[in-house]
Order: sequence, then structure tokens, then C-alpha cells
Amino acid sequence: MVDMPDRAKPRFPPDQVPRVTREVREALDAWGVGAETTVVTGGANGTDIVVAEECLARGASSVVCLALPPDEFEQRSVAGREGDWPARFRALLEKSDVRVLPDPPPGDEVFARTNSWIVETGSSLAEVAPHTLVVWNGQEGDGPGGTRDFVHQLGLTGPAPNVRVIDPTPRAYEARQRTEGPKRLLALDGGGIRGVLSLAILRELEQHLQQEHGDDLVLADYFDYIAGTSTGAIIATALAFGKPVTEVQEMYRTLGGKIFSKRLLPFRLRSIYRDGPLARELESFYGPDRTLGDPELRSLLLLVLHNTGTDSPWPVSNCTRAKYNRADRYLKTPPDRNLDLALSPLVRASAAAPVFFPPQEVEIGSNRFVFQDGGITPYNNPALILFLSATLPEYGLAWPTGPDRLLLVSVGTGASAAVHPGLVARQVNLAFNAKNLAAVFMNGASTVQDVLCRSLGLTVGGTEIDREFGSRIGADGVGGQSLFTYVRYNADLSEDGLRAEGVTDAGLRRSLRKLDSVDRIPDLEALGRKIGERADFTRELAGFAPAV
Repeated sequence: MVDMPDRAKPRFPPDQVPRVTREVREALDAWGVGAETTVVTGGANGTDIVVAEECLARGASSVVCLALPPDEFEQRSVAGREGDWPARFRALLEKSDVRVLPDPPPGDEVFARTNSWIVETGSSLAEVAPHTLVVWNGQEGDGPGGTRDFVHQLGLTGPAPNVRVIDPTPRAYEARQRTEGPKRLLALDGGGIRGVLSLAILRELEQHLQQEHGDDLVLADYFDYIAGTSTGAIIATALAFGKPVTEVQEMYRTLGGKIFSKRLLPFRLRSIYRDGPLARELESFYGPDRTLGDPELRSLLLLVLHNTGTDSPWPVSNCTRAKYNRADRYLKTPPDRNLDLALSPLVRASAAAPVFFPPQEVEIGSNRFVFQDGGITPYNNPALILFLSATLPEYGLAWPTGPDRLLLVSVGTGASAAVHPGLVARQVNLAFNAKNLAAVFMNGASTVQDVLCRSLGLTVGGTEIDREFGSRIGADGVGGQSLFTYVRYNADLSEDGLRAEGVTDAGLRRSLRKLDSVDRIPDLEALGRKIGERADFTRELAGFAPAV
């Protein structure tokens, strides 16, 4: 039912009725509800009335099973909420086969008995298992006979084609999921403490947008979908909550010294750095009890993890329409809906760089998985998987493609190929690989994803990949078809690139390429500012006005 005006914690607030009604229509359309259909409901305000009205509008028959006589039921379960529910209730009764529970038990147990009666009635009318539509946030009700009891009466054990569960929880980002209008995507690379370089670029971008569209604008107002891997996941999550870039920068300046705290030598076989400080800092910065589907997230969010047990990339998003985010996951025992996972451990898992930090365990339903840094997947640069998550129907959104419909902005942490002049084979040993492989994986993955995005989209900004591929600025995608507009902002941390930026000290050039050079944060920020100041945001973002 719709929330009472004085309900402390929203469950089904009145402003969610239009959205829930749209989802009810989608379910009824998918099931082909029409003249051959009979809908059985309990008649209460909210879901019962909405579903019955929508079925009647499609020519279906309606059976209303009331727990109490109509006048008494109206006072108990229809009136008192915002909206014209009493009038709609009376109109529904005039068009329906109205039945009142015989021999009702005393007190609120009457509602639990009515749940059973509705299930029995629906099953008796159906030649096969009836279709079931439930609006439910997965929680206990306020008393006997709530939605959880109804689900129990149905005997459901998991998602099924004839069952649709709709979560009425209000989420700030939910409206961003709709397909109307141009969409803006932001992808943030992994790269350890070099995330401060990305943040400096993002600060220049945010300042430009504020000059164009108002001082209060933050990147969550502009971008509909933000993705991040490793350090990019930390930044992406903060931005998705609507934090201004300056606040994230300040967090990084203090974060580095806290999280890059080395273990005592006997314990470094597990990892160089301790995991406790990072977990505590993330929990403190985002706020306690945050989940992947947190209602206060203002944009869609995608995090890239690596499931070490299955050796598979795990891109997890807060899109409510994604398979493992749909509310029918509440039907499983125990429930395993990704939206309810604690957010900080997921971010911590995405940033669990091998050697540097220990892995992160996450319990999902009846399973416990071990995750490591998303940077060891192919998606250290998450730009392409973000595009696919936004456009493929398998991921729940299916946004339209085209250079005028999608803007994909990709921000790196510095291109840092692990070049070793004069290297000989005998020097490549276990210690050498342990020291360099993480950076090798991350740089290689980022470059490949950048090449793929430039090959599929219309590139409007970005430096040269190499002398053969070039930059592809202004060139159409493969086959002359561009699926999106693409821009890549990154710094060249090679020897030649850093010399060109005026970095003359060889030791400084080496340290800027490391993932844990906390003492070089000011230098990395200065380099990122240069990249942002040289960007032509007006041209590169042309045609993509902010979402607000």
C-alpha cells in the first residue's frame, strides 16, 4: 500500500505511484493481459487498485477479495493516504466481482487469512499457474498479512517468467534510466594514487560546466552513468553521490598517507599494505550503511571487480533493471539482490590491487566470493563496458546509440608503459614481475579499451595512440557507423611525455609512474591540471547539454 503521511522510512511514497504504474503496464503488456484474463486483488490502495484498473482497461475481468465489509475496509486499507484512492476504490467495486472473506478471524490476522484466500482464488480460476504481480521492497510489513506473507503464501522460490516483482523504493537516479534524450557517460580508469591526476582533469571539466550552466552543478548532474575501476571506482562512487570534485580531491590528499601504510615485514607475504585503513576511510567518506542501490545515489554507477574464485570480470551496476538487481531476487532464500550489497566493500574490492592490498570477501546470498582489483580484468579502462552496459538490453537499459545520442568521456590516470631500456632476459625474474605486472596489466588494458572506443565511436578529443593508429579524431567508426561521441583525457607519463611537460628530474619521472607515490600527489595534480586546461570542452561536449 501507499505510505501513510507520517511514515518515518519511505516504503511506497505517493510520488512513486506514476513510476510503479508504468512498470505495472510493462508487466501486463508483456503477459498479454486482455479479455481472457481475470485479475484477483485485495482491493487496498496502491498496488491492488492500480493493477485492477490497468487490467480492466485492457478488457479483463476483476475479482476483488475484501478482508472486511466494503465500508470498514475502505477506512482501514484505502483512506488516509495522499490521492483519490477512496473514489478509485468505489469505482473499482462497481466494475468487479466483489467477495468478502467469510468467517474472518479476529484482529489483524484477517489480512493474513485474506492473502491465503486471494492465492486460493487465483489458483482456482487458472488452468495453469497464475501470473503474479507483487509491489514489494523485500522487507517485513508493518503487521500480519503484509506483502512478505503474501509471497510466502505463493510458495515462490525464485524468479520465474510468470512472476513480476516491482520495488517501489524511491531512488534519486531512477529517472536517469529512461531512454529519452541524449545520454552522457563518464568512465574512470584504475591507477592507484594516480587517481589524483584524473581528479585534476575532472576539476577543470566541472569548472567549465559550472561556468556554462551554474555554480551549483556537479558532475552527477551532468553525467547519467559513471563507471570506475580500482581508484576510478572510489572516485566514481563519490561523484555519483553528488560530491563536488574538490571534496574528492581533499579526501585523496589525506587518504594516501592513511591507506598506504605498510605491513610489518613478516605479514607482507599477504600484501604490502594493510587493508583496514582503506575500508574504514571509504566507509567514513561515503557514509555508513550505504548500498549499491542507495537511494541517494544521483547517477547510475558501474564498478568493475575481478572474481578471483571464478577468474571472471564482474561489472556490477545499480541499474534496477539489470538481471541480478531486479526485485524478484527477493524471492530467493536467502535473497541475493546486488542492489542491497554494502557499497564500501564493493569499492574496496575493485581497488584491491594484487600485491598492494589483500583481496576482499563479499557475501552474496548463500555464496561468499573473493574479489580483487578490477584493474586485472580487461576493463581497467571501463569505457567500453560502460557503453555496453548502457546500450545492450541484457544489462537492462538499451539506450539508443549514435553520435548525437551518446557522449562517452573517458579519463585516465596517466599512460605509463613499463619501459626498461637495456633489459636482458636474466633480469626478468619473480621479483621483477611482482614489481611490474600490475602496472603492465593496467596500462595494456586501458590502451586496448581506448583503441576499441576510438574504433567504434566518433572521436572528438584524445592524444595519439601510436604512430600507426594515430588519434582517429574526426574519423567515423568501423563501417562508417559511429555508435557514440567519444573523448579521451589522459596524460603521457613516458620519459618523452614527461620531458615535454617540463619534468626534467629522472627520479621524479620514475615516481610519477608508480601506483603508490603518495609524496608526488602535488606533481600529479599539476600535470592533470595542465591536461584539463588544454582541453577544448566547449567543442568536445557540444550538443550534450546537462541533464538538469
